[in-house]
Amino acid sequence: MDIKQYASRVKEYKLRVASRLRSVEGEKIKISITKQEKYVASTKYDGHFYTLIKEKDELLFINHRGKQITEHPIVKEAKTALKDIDQAIIPGELYLEGEERTRSFNVTKGLSDNDTNIKFAAFDLMELNGEYQKTTVFVRFQLLQTVLPNVGQLHVAHHEILESKGAIADMYKRLMDEGKCEGLVVKGLEPKGYKIKPKFTLDAVIVGFAEGDGDRAGLLRDFLLAFMREDGSYQIFAHMSHGFSDEQRKELLEEYKQKRVPSTFIEVARNKLAFHMVKPETVVEFSCLDVINEDSKGFIRKMNLSYDPEKGYTPNRLMQSVSVAIPLFHRFRDDKVVDAQDVRFAQVESIVSFESNKEEEEQLEPSTIMDRRVYTKESKGMTMVRKFIIAKTNKEHTESYPAYVYQYTDFSAGRAEPLKVDVKISSSEEQIRLLLDKGIEKNIKKGWELVE
Repeated sequence: MDIKQYASRVKEYKLRVASRLRSVEGEKIKISITKQEKYVASTKYDGHFYTLIKEKDELLFINHRGKQITEHPIVKEAKTALKDIDQAIIPGELYLEGEERTRSFNVTKGLSDNDTNIKFAAFDLMELNGEYQKTTVFVRFQLLQTVLPNVGQLHVAHHEILESKGAIADMYKRLMDEGKCEGLVVKGLEPKGYKIKPKFTLDAVIVGFAEGDGDRAGLLRDFLLAFMREDGSYQIFAHMSHGFSDEQRKELLEEYKQKRVPSTFIEVARNKLAFHMVKPETVVEFSCLDVINEDSKGFIRKMNLSYDPEKGYTPNRLMQSVSVAIPLFHRFRDDKVVDAQDVRFAQVESIVSFESNKEEEEQLEPSTIMDRRVYTKESKGMTMVRKFIIAKTNKEHTESYPAYVYQYTDFSAGRAEPLKVDVKISSSEEQIRLLLDKGIEKNIKKGWELVE
């Protein structure tokens, strides 16, 4: 058996299928799904994606990251179930059956403990006896039923052939009322499909904000959200932009400008402008359609931060985190506080599975200051300061940092807003040095003295 070749195919399958599934809120099935002649709606089990590989006398389960299961009671069950099959590639879900709905993190423990309640629900058929199954999803489910039963340790995922969006909505409500599954996966003759799940409602803390630009200048663009881990650190996970009127955006921008704090961590919004970091004091409730902890590049890792009232934010390291689909603002939670209970990271640990308790930590190289210039000027008995810095982050390979950063700081105690900070980023050393030169030319005129 060529494990490497099979692993590559499983990874490609996972990426292709995931890219075609659109998240849909359970209450919006009738307006979010396109009309088709018929659909196949299958139960979405809350487990781990694995593909069963059978080649002659060899059999194993392998996931899209190449992790293999060769020694487990479910492997023995699979060899018995497929004893008359020469070769097969069957994608599905390993899940843990219980009296109540079990979650994906229960499967992690069940696999390590050789739990006999682990089951495999097959939801597709890539290959059977050497023949690639390039047919419709309806035909593939029919073929699956000639290979596996509808019940048992290994079985075809529960599915129904439906002819209307109303029937899909009825099936979803029935299954969710039973409380035994995560949702539905709906496919038809079109390439795209739908992942139907209930909305998740979570609480997080606002740690930063980004301003709009162009015709959205003067308005809030995004809030930067974080959860708190048990050690009191802040785990970055999302940008939230939906759920505000333009009037609210204007008011919120002015409010949060007054809450800015220092930070040696830089997060960039989608308009390429840096977030301004703020005091971690506001709890916000939001909803989202999905929570994921891995994407096409592997496990999602985002920056973990420490906060000090005097020094502001400092980055610790990249840690396993999540991404959320379409975070929508609901309300500010004045009744909650920023602590490891009210905005706990464990909110998402009950939704997705982190397969290992050991973080895939990355030791980050410190940034290198390429040029630093500080100018002062005396006016009416007060000292004004303007500081220019360009730095090489040495972290661009993480894809969470730019290669170069320019920061201009303007402090004047006599102003209504004494501290102003401008941050720009670039992937070019030539461009970042040009930004420094232009910044000094624009802001340093007669009377300013270079002191550092």
